[in-house]
Amino acid sequence: MHLRLRVSIVTLLLLLSPFRAHAGALEEAIALYEQKRYPEARLAFEKITASEPTNATACHYLGLTLRQRADDRAIEDALPWLAKATELAPKNATYLTLFGITSMQAAGKTRSVSAATGGRDAVIRAIELEPDNLDAREALLQFYASAPWPIGSRAKAKDQAEAIAQRNPTRGLFAQVLIKTTEKKYDEAIVLCEKSLDQNPDFYPALAELGRLSVVSGAKLERGLKALSRCLQLEPPLGQATHSLIHYRIGALHLKLNDKTAARAAFTSALQLDPQLKRAADALAKLDS
Repeated sequence: MHLRLRVSIVTLLLLLSPFRAHAGALEEAIALYEQKRYPEARLAFEKITASEPTNATACHYLGLTLRQRADDRAIEDALPWLAKATELAPKNATYLTLFGITSMQAAGKTRSVSAATGGRDAVIRAIELEPDNLDAREALLQFYASAPWPIGSRAKAKDQAEAIAQRNPTRGLFAQVLIKTTEKKYDEAIVLCEKSLDQNPDFYPALAELGRLSVVSGAKLERGLKALSRCLQLEPPLGQATHSLIHYRIGALHLKLNDKTAARAAFTSALQLDPQLKRAADALAKLDS
C-alpha cells in the first residue's frame, strides 16, 4: 500500500475513533436499560448526555430510565428529557409518542392544561408521521374520552377507536372498552375486555382494565383477581398500570371479598414496589386502624 494512502487511512480511523467509542457507550447504556439495570443505565445515559447534549437517543432513553423509578417524581423528572429528544428529533414518532403519553400522565397529576394539550399535540404529530402507530392512537383516544369539554371529544375518541379497530381487531376491542368505561357502562366494558382476551389471553391492558373494572363495579371479583394475577406474570407496557398498582387493585378486590389478610399482603406488596403509592398506604393504614 502506498505510504501516503496508508497514513490517510490511519488518520481517518483516528478521527473516527471517538464516534465509535460514543456509539459503543450508547449501545452499552441501552443494553443496561433492556436488562432492567436502571440505576446503572441512568448513570450511563447521564454521562452521555453531559458529553453529547444533542444526542436525541440518549435523551430519550434517559427519560425512559427515569420513568422506571418508583416514586412520585419519576414522571416529572423524565419529562424534560423526553421533551428534549423530540426537540432534537422532531420527526421521530416513537419519541413523540412517549413524550406525549408521559406529558398527559403528568397532566393527570398536576391538572396542567398545557401539559395535557402538549401531550395531545405530540401524539397527533406521531400519528401524522406514522398512521399505524396504535400506541399514539390509544393515548389520543384516552385523552379525548377523559378530557373535559371543550378539549375532550367523545366523537373524536370514537374516531380513534375505529381507526385502531381497522388496524388491529384485538386492540380495537380494547379501544371500545375505554369508550364504554368513560361512559360508565361497566358491564359492557367487561364483556368487551373478555372478547379482547379471547383473541389474546395475555393482552396486558385488557387484563389490567378487567381487574380495575371489577374493583369499580363490584362485579366478577374472582375473574378480576385472576386477570390481575396474570398481569404480575407479564411485563407492564409503558403507560400501563405498574405492578405496584396491580397489587393495590388485588388488595381492593380482596377487601370486597372480605379477605383482610390477603388484602393487607397485597397492599404491602404494592408499597414495597412503590413506597409513594398513597392509595395503598391509606388502605393499609385503614386496615390497621
